[in-house]
Amino acid sequence: MTQSGNFKFHTPIFRVNNRQENIDFYQNTLGFKLLTEENALAVFTDWTDRNSLFVIEESPAYRCRAVEGPKKINKVVIKVSNPLEIEYLWRVMITKPRLFPRGKGVCLETISPENGLILMHAEDDLSTLKTVEYADVEEKEDFKGVSDFTVESLTLNVVDTAQAAFFYDNLFGEELPLSIHFEKAEGPDLQVSPDQTWDLEILEFKVAEDYDLVALHDKLEKEQFSSYLDSKGNLLALTDMSNIEVWFTK
Repeated sequence: MTQSGNFKFHTPIFRVNNRQENIDFYQNTLGFKLLTEENALAVFTDWTDRNSLFVIEESPAYRCRAVEGPKKINKVVIKVSNPLEIEYLWRVMITKPRLFPRGKGVCLETISPENGLILMHAEDDLSTLKTVEYADVEEKEDFKGVSDFTVESLTLNVVDTAQAAFFYDNLFGEELPLSIHFEKAEGPDLQVSPDQTWDLEILEFKVAEDYDLVALHDKLEKEQFSSYLDSKGNLLALTDMSNIEVWFTK
């Protein structure tokens, strides 16, 4: 988890079509460990119990559909600690994704089964990436997957970049524990309800047990941001300008 002040970024939740196809991708391509499956959810973590988390939710085609035009999610950037693990992943892949040479090793760019762009790296600076077609990397026979990972940043396609930035700035101030970038785009599904398409559904943030979600709820209501607070004061939920749900949980 990534922490900033009162907030920790817990996990994104993506709606997907075929759960097993996506499980295979996150296990075999990105090296995640399947922690649990419960109802429609599949929860991934790392292989050394360092609290990494990534969640998908299966929504079959009779209840959900593919996005028309650009998706709300443009790119997911995932950071790992050990650059060699990216090389081990690339070595065993049947379909080789793009590679980028860097000082510590290589970065890996690939496409998810739901046509989402994902970049995995172990670098301090991603400003000067260059594509390479081949890397001379070794194979590690006992390699199971990545020892840890963090969802470092998200790029969102939005109708209005200024409104999108204002929402998150107003909600978190300088305490947003996740780097979010906005790309202006046009498309029929950029503001659709999150239960209708296979796309980014939820951004979940954790707060401390003594954090006052009731006060945050009241503040949002005064600022005319509609939000839901459960009866125990442990879950606060609202939607951003793209109808992506934002959850605060204890």
